[in-house]
Amino acid sequence: MGRAVMDFDGDLARNYLDGRRLPAETVSTWMRAMAAFVTASGRPVLDLGAGTGRFTRALAEHFSVPVVAVEPSAEMRERAASAAGPEVFVVGGQAEAIPCAAQAFQVIWASQVVHHIKDFDRCAAEVRRVLIPGGRLVVRGAFHDAERPTLFHTYFPELAAFAEERGQALAGLTRALRGVGLRPEHRDTVVQMSAPTLADFAAQVALRAHSPLRRLADDRFAEGLKRLMRDADRSPATGPITSTMDLVVFRTIRVTERPDKAAQ
Repeated sequence: MGRAVMDFDGDLARNYLDGRRLPAETVSTWMRAMAAFVTASGRPVLDLGAGTGRFTRALAEHFSVPVVAVEPSAEMRERAASAAGPEVFVVGGQAEAIPCAAQAFQVIWASQVVHHIKDFDRCAAEVRRVLIPGGRLVVRGAFHDAERPTLFHTYFPELAAFAEERGQALAGLTRALRGVGLRPEHRDTVVQMSAPTLADFAAQVALRAHSPLRRLADDRFAEGLKRLMRDADRSPATGPITSTMDLVVFRTIRVTERPDKAAQ
């Protein structure tokens, strides 16, 4: 199945804030997971494919560093900028063309971006260019949904078809990163709260702000949503709704390092 190119302007951008809103506890969970990979140097962090800035401000505040949010969608950028706060800079760009200086960042944060990348080789070259020696790319995504079905799959079983696609995308990016001198350094799974209750989860799903839901046929989405809303009406307080996601970290090889050592 080929990877679809999503249009993140229009109603998707308008619904994204509410449809993809994360509880504050969940954002904090990810900041703690990332803490081991951000140094106290004060160097900036890049939020690549920042969307409406779900993590941008948290990165700046949690690590006390400037954060540059790069996002291709103009409407997404507008929403990110409106809630940016100090030390946050929102600019247009994409993974294959990052509008920033060489060796500008200590860390790149890329949340649920990999499956949207069109050219892995160009992306890898750009990542290497803007990272300092020893800098890291930290990837957040769901790459094993087929092995650990989520509540989404209960109501929209067709989404399982996209799980393999995301895994293939990560494999493609990994090969491209190795080619420019970034090696896998760390991999872990993180359990996060997606919504406080089933009713909250249903309300978010109804906005269809998750890109895989956009790829379902309208009738299949409507059927799954109907089942979900029915269960939410029966047990609205059921929760919290949790999901498991992957944290994958790549690090640039320093000049004095051996490639095989960095790959361990």
